This record gives sequence, structure tokens and C-alpha cells, in this order.
Amino acid sequence: MPLNAGVLIIGSLLWDERRGPWREARLDMISAQNATAPIRYGRLSESRGNTYTMVFSRLCEAGHAKVLRCTHSVSTAADLITEAEALWKAEQPSVDPGRIAADWGCVALLCNPDRKVPEDLLKAWADRVEREPNYGRVSQTQEEGRLIGKDGLLQIAWPRLLESDMPVQLDLLLATANDPEITATSPSYPDPVTIANAWNAAANRHAEYFWKNLDNGIRTFQDDEIRARLRARER
Repeated sequence: MPLNAGVLIIGSLLWDERRGPWREARLDMISAQNATAPIRYGRLSESRGNTYTMVFSRLCEAGHAKVLRCTHSVSTAADLITEAEALWKAEQPSVDPGRIAADWGCVALLCNPDRKVPEDLLKAWADRVEREPNYGRVSQTQEEGRLIGKDGLLQIAWPRLLESDMPVQLDLLLATANDPEITATSPSYPDPVTIANAWNAAANRHAEYFWKNLDNGIRTFQDDEIRARLRARER
């Protein structure tokens, strides 16, 4: 039986114009739903003026993410890997085709615990990530434990729909997980003051990452504190 797959999106993959061709080719945009995910601002991005972008954080309060169904069903491991490679190419357009990771992030898989996912597909996925250079280098604090297993599975709860609190009705979800900036002396994520100050110090266009996330319904537990310290949005 073909499996229904989707993508769990927590940032600019949803709205960045550069990712438009990928969204049009691989996702059913009409299917977009609001869902829970443990997310926060945490990755220090040089390409965005040394400001912070979204990461998964296993013990943080649930935020609002987006789930979109893939337009192609998954019948084989090759189908799943094709979706993962297309997702990573959208995440990092300059990368060579056929990659699913870099030293700052990777594509991970989340399985619906209420659906039966074939063991041979999961084994093929685990074999694929084992061959990928730099796979799974995504930090968490010691209390949080490992975010991505050696089998390439994302260690977070299956998302629930915000409107109904029902589980997302898909079999599989792919997601990109990025490595956060965790301080070494007292292991912790950047706080809202640090995050807002980074955007205030950068060119105005970089703060649009925050504002466009809000525009598109992607939210974290930090948003109110960040917004209170952020310069007014330029129109």
C-alpha cells in the first residue's frame, strides 16, 4: 500500500521565494495545516546576517508549525529518498543533488505511531543516512538527549493539529533539523534578548525571517518576548 507522506515545516521553506519551485513540484499547498512541534529560534545563520533561525528543541514548549502533504505517495524506499533529497536541495540550493545533510543540519524522518510503516522501508532509510557524510550533527542540551537517532528518525512527538488536537493524518513526515547555537559554559539556547538584539544589529531585511514566520502562522513560545524587543517592522 502506498504511504501518504508530508513535510513538517518550521521556517522559511514555507514562504521563501527561492523555495517556490520545490513547493510547486513536491507539495500540495492546499493541504497545509497548523500543527504542534517543539521549536524555538536557535541556529546562528551567517547567510541571514548572523541572526537566528528555527530549530527543534525536544524539551521546549510546543510551537506552531505547518504540515503539508507531498503530491507523490511513497511506495518504496527510493520514493522516500527522492523526497528527502528534493527537500534538502530546497534547503540548500547550492548543494550537489543527492545529498540529505551538511555539517549544520539534515533531513530526518518521523513516523506516525498509529500507522504500520514497513520495516524494510525503515531499514533502507537507516542504511541511506548511514552513508551520508555529516548526518545527524544536530545538538541538543544534555537534558534533551539525542534529537536524531542513528536510524535517521526524529525523536519528537508526532504532531497534532491545532484546530482539533487530533494527530496529523499522514503516515510519514520529513523535516529539516538544523544545529542550534548552544553555549558551552552553561549549556543553553540563546534567549529572546540575544535573538532580538541580533536582528536589531543586522540589516532590516534579516528580521523579515521572524515577521514572515508570524505572517504564515509559524510561532514559538518566545515570540512575544522577541517582538517586545525588536525594532518596528519596516513596510
